[in-house]
Amino acid sequence: MIVLELNSAWTLVAALATIMLGQGVNRVWPVLERASIPPAVSAGLLLSVLLALLRIAGVLDLRLDTAPRDVLLLVFFASLGFGAHLGRLATAGTGALVICLAVALVALGQNLAGMALAYLFGEPTVLGLFVGSAAYLGGHGTATAWAGAPQVEGLKGALEVGLGSATLGLVLGALIAGPVASWLMRREHSGAVVGQAQQEQAPPTRPRESPFSSDRWLFPLLCLVACMAVGPLLRDLVAAKAGLHVPLFLTVLLAAVLLTNAADALRKPFDTEATDLVGTLALRVFLAIAMLSLDWVALAAKLPLLLTGALVQVLVTVAVGLLVVYTLFGRGREGAAACGGFIGFSMGAMPVGLAVMRRLNTQFGDTPRALLAITLAASLFTDTANALILTALLRWSGGY
Repeated sequence: MIVLELNSAWTLVAALATIMLGQGVNRVWPVLERASIPPAVSAGLLLSVLLALLRIAGVLDLRLDTAPRDVLLLVFFASLGFGAHLGRLATAGTGALVICLAVALVALGQNLAGMALAYLFGEPTVLGLFVGSAAYLGGHGTATAWAGAPQVEGLKGALEVGLGSATLGLVLGALIAGPVASWLMRREHSGAVVGQAQQEQAPPTRPRESPFSSDRWLFPLLCLVACMAVGPLLRDLVAAKAGLHVPLFLTVLLAAVLLTNAADALRKPFDTEATDLVGTLALRVFLAIAMLSLDWVALAAKLPLLLTGALVQVLVTVAVGLLVVYTLFGRGREGAAACGGFIGFSMGAMPVGLAVMRRLNTQFGDTPRALLAITLAASLFTDTANALILTALLRWSGGY
């Protein structure tokens, strides 16, 4: 068998080529695009299966360099931190607070359900986090990040289970969120709309330079790299003072959150459009490398856990959506739209939730309050809350 080890440069070439192939795959099968399946996932799944078959047949064993993946992970989490403007949540009204409460509850519920399932299937309970919010609420990037955390070092199948669950979550979120919200809309469509509030406006943004101006990119890149440099110092400080061993990406995220909120307090907000773009590119390449590294033998062995976990997480997420989001949002059209958007992003990803809400708005009318609350809470609160809950549960369970 030929063993081919790719260095960092060739690993990046393979990842970028995978993303471009995925764009073509999504064009050929538009259903993948409508379900918000990232190109890195659609092509990565196909290529990883092909590579697994070649490995089993004794033809080729392709090995990727993980160094670029680790750096891209830190870039991605730094960009997430720059988007966590906590002050905006306080001015977004009760709607955003309802979504924040629901996010915390669904993160806890998904993880407890996942850990219980792992125990019932005879697996380490920590593996349940990868059938929980690390994959469903967090998505592919978060699942891959936590699979490399020190607390789960040596846990076999964590990466495969996390990526498999995240992929199932994308599909199920796209399939389930719309019908649930449409049912709620039709049930109350003939009645008065309850809980309708005046349209809340997003904070004004200052004029921006052209995205092609290199001057515009210098300061955001400086802040990104600074957070990546400060992250290890914070990690060592937390370990020395509190005795907690947290993943490096978490302290990089914390550094970015502190920096961006300090800038907001000084009325000197960062240009997060630039950091968002860098983070998005980093995530796409990072995800392609992770998908190409999938071990399908390990994934096949965990298939019963994956499928059962998907069914249970649908029940958990829909229950929180109906009992918490729909009820506390005031029911009516706004509550139904918020419920659909919440189920979409809690099972799959933010684009899934927003796509569901856009379709609902086309059919039943605009829901500005729900759209603002979902957008702000999901983008500013979800990743931070999910990371804190995962860290707490890992510490409580003792890790692996």
